[in-house]
Amino acid sequence: MSDNQRLVVDSAKVGGPLVDKAAISNFLSDLTFPLYFFDYETFSSAVPLLDGTSPHQHFPVQYSLHTLDSNGSLDHKEYLEREARLPDRLVEQMQEDIDPNGSIVSWHRSFEQSRNRELAERYPEKAAFLNDLNDRMVDLEDIFKSDYVDARFDGSTSIKKVLPVVCPHLDYKELEVQDGASAMEAWQQMVNAKPEEAEKIANDLLKYCERDTFAMVEIYRFLVGLTS
Repeated sequence: MSDNQRLVVDSAKVGGPLVDKAAISNFLSDLTFPLYFFDYETFSSAVPLLDGTSPHQHFPVQYSLHTLDSNGSLDHKEYLEREARLPDRLVEQMQEDIDPNGSIVSWHRSFEQSRNRELAERYPEKAAFLNDLNDRMVDLEDIFKSDYVDARFDGSTSIKKVLPVVCPHLDYKELEVQDGASAMEAWQQMVNAKPEEAEKIANDLLKYCERDTFAMVEIYRFLVGLTS
């Protein structure tokens, strides 16, 4: 077993989580307010939907952004592209919504960072902004790989596994869209649907993506409470 797998087994043996409060405190102390909890939803297909994209290439069609200030105030912004088009307008809105100071908090940041690098290549005039986002990005998932390990995560660090354990008041069960694959399918249905149906699907997509970033906020608050 790997070191991380061994921690899961040890958690199962003791019947509870293994917690390194010092490591978690160090992680949290390195964050800079305001905190931007950020998540993309993307679309990809074997046959490219748009000119300028490749088979199975992901391109962002949506994001959710919760902004937490040091005084505890929380704000939410979001964007959903409702047409089949490249994400130029999405990047423009991101630039309006995200200030040049503060940590960008993600879950499994390599995905968001890869999309930002691709966007920077596509829109070189936005490269400085997108590269700065990547430089400021931290991965909340990292804590649950070694610093807070619970066998009830089923050996996974997916936010869908972590959330119901550490924040049992919050889950995805009541949402029409509950994961990234179904979000991708729903987005394609939306851009081809009649207006009334498209609006319902759009609302379902917005609720799902918002839940992802609010889940990160609540997990962050759980960690703060754990170490304070």
